[in-house]
Amino acid sequence: MAIYQISISSNLKNPSLQIGDHAFYQSTTTITSSNVKTADDPIYIGPIVDIGANSISVETGLDPAAINGFLMYAKDKRINNDSLNGYYAQVTLRNDDPENASELFALNSEAVESSK
Repeated sequence: MAIYQISISSNLKNPSLQIGDHAFYQSTTTITSSNVKTADDPIYIGPIVDIGANSISVETGLDPAAINGFLMYAKDKRINNDSLNGYYAQVTLRNDDPENASELFALNSEAVESSK
């Protein structure tokens, strides 16, 4: 497989995008008689191996000319399969409306210890 760089027209400012995430694209088809766009199934491109300011590099066997449409990514389920990781958490809850008091009934979280 080869590594291809896919240019993005805007800056990549998504803090959750990481190397190792899986890239997909979804093309759209226009039905000319009704001028309606329909979406095809997402097509797997490959794992993201590098992230630039305006591009991502993906290891793929696809022809780079075929990669067009809406670009998206998914996390690797083998790595991101737990909830919160770590030893400490801090939560701040604030009601900024002084005229409408609120009562918190419950607050739940599932945390997994990250190491021992």
